[in-house]
Amino acid sequence: MLILNADAAEEQQEEIIERVRQLVVDGGGEVDHVNDWGPRKISYPMNKQSNGRYVVVTCSAESESLDEIGRVLAISKDVALRSMFHRLGPADAERAKANGAPLPVDDRPEGEQRPRRDGRDGRGGGRRRR
Repeated sequence: MLILNADAAEEQQEEIIERVRQLVVDGGGEVDHVNDWGPRKISYPMNKQSNGRYVVVTCSAESESLDEIGRVLAISKDVALRSMFHRLGPADAERAKANGAPLPVDDRPEGEQRPRRDGRDGRGGGRRRR
């Protein structure tokens, strides 16, 4: 998964995606799908950016290729905000190979906030200090 800077030029973003594809193929791997989830709000700001373009690349690759991809993305920090490699189990790998990465599902009604991690819901209550 790549999170690209939404403010970067479109051609720079496409260049990074194409470079990742090329590195996988050059390393003897194969790219099955490139799913562009588009711009989304990032959970926490990265490099002072609150929005990013999410791209999921489903592929089979050697670890040397992944190391090289990580190195290239680290150099391109102005465009690639974050990347994450995830190894799938056999069943998930076959499903992803056939269908690609599905869009994340947000089951909250429109405008509803995420629950707070500390268990409070913003309505007060809880322990009070005296």
